Amino acid sequence: MLERPLGAYRVIELPGPVPLFAGKLLADLGADVIKVEPPGGDEARFLPPLAPLGDGGDIGLLWVAYSLGKRSVTLDLHQEEGRHLFLRLLEGTDVLLDGFPPGELEGLGLGYERLQQANPRLVLTSISSFGQTGPYSRWRGSDLVHFALGGYLYMTGPEDGPPLKVSAPWQTLLFGGSHAVMATLLALRWRRQTGRGARVDQAIRDTVLWMLANTYQHYDLAGINVRRRGSARDLGSVVRLRAVYRCRDGYVVWMFVPGHIGGRDARALVQWMAKEGMAPDWFATVDWDDLDLLERRELLPELERAFADFFATKTKRELFRWAMEHRAMLAPMRTLGEVFQDEQLAEREAWRTVELGPGLPQARVPGPPVRLDGVRWEPRSRPPLPGEHNREIYVGELGLTEAELTALAERGVV
Repeated sequence: MLERPLGAYRVIELPGPVPLFAGKLLADLGADVIKVEPPGGDEARFLPPLAPLGDGGDIGLLWVAYSLGKRSVTLDLHQEEGRHLFLRLLEGTDVLLDGFPPGELEGLGLGYERLQQANPRLVLTSISSFGQTGPYSRWRGSDLVHFALGGYLYMTGPEDGPPLKVSAPWQTLLFGGSHAVMATLLALRWRRQTGRGARVDQAIRDTVLWMLANTYQHYDLAGINVRRRGSARDLGSVVRLRAVYRCRDGYVVWMFVPGHIGGRDARALVQWMAKEGMAPDWFATVDWDDLDLLERRELLPELERAFADFFATKTKRELFRWAMEHRAMLAPMRTLGEVFQDEQLAEREAWRTVELGPGLPQARVPGPPVRLDGVRWEPRSRPPLPGEHNREIYVGELGLTEAELTALAERGVV
């Protein structure tokens, strides 16, 4: 049984928030991921949102979530001694995760050619906003920048208002990290076949193109710039379907699509409405399996008004129970607290309770997003303290003496 499929690999993760998620995925799959931090700690430790520590300080929840299962060493790459020690660390390393802006490694004298000299089998995975080449390569990016330049924000928000940002932060970083891991695993496979390392160039902005992969064809084939639709969805080019409805204790999503796709759902809902005396009389004359809203779009306002009035009398739980019984495409909009109570997630053991570190309580984190027989995919340890594993790695694995490690610390190298 191969419990941890990447257990034979060592990964070095350079400072900063950009490679955090890629490193977490590799660590969860069993790789020995070592986070290199500058003396004093990585900047990602202090990025918001923050949680208070017992000593009066704060810790960034981004760091906490995506540093589980890693080890940490401190090292000043701007000092020659630090770079020398870093190259020694690379000698037994399989993957280097680089989140520096393009050109920064080269500026430190640690460009790809130099790294290959130290370890010809090394896979260098560079994750940046716009990639290592092109006119944007030296620009700084962020979640909003990536979404804006990819066309995502233009389509997000109310139809009659300005674009809105995506509420959940760091989404492009997470998506880019996932792509970087896929490419890294391909590079390791390539190395197994050729004996040579490789460089992976992951542009986070490019991942937005994949998030909207089918949307660009609207413009390419029909010259249409897909615009904001709020909580509605287009049916053809002339009909907009309302998707979000208020209920007694929140909101639900319900996509009314009659005809061969959703006629069964519509018929079941109308029967429930009629049973409670809330279906307009003319509903009884409609063939829901044959109704074509492209031809009868004048009915849509009254249809959606009747649905809205009915949903307003029900709770999310009542509506979702009905949807489950009838296999209808309706779902409640859940708060984070309600997600924790989801019975489907409980049945699939979707949560893991982990230690987050000194001064922090235990917390639940998502378990593996997929199941694979014989493979364990989960964090093995709490997030490390800055340099927590200096002695373990520098002395125990690289062979430095205690006196040498102490001297390096006194000079601010580690």
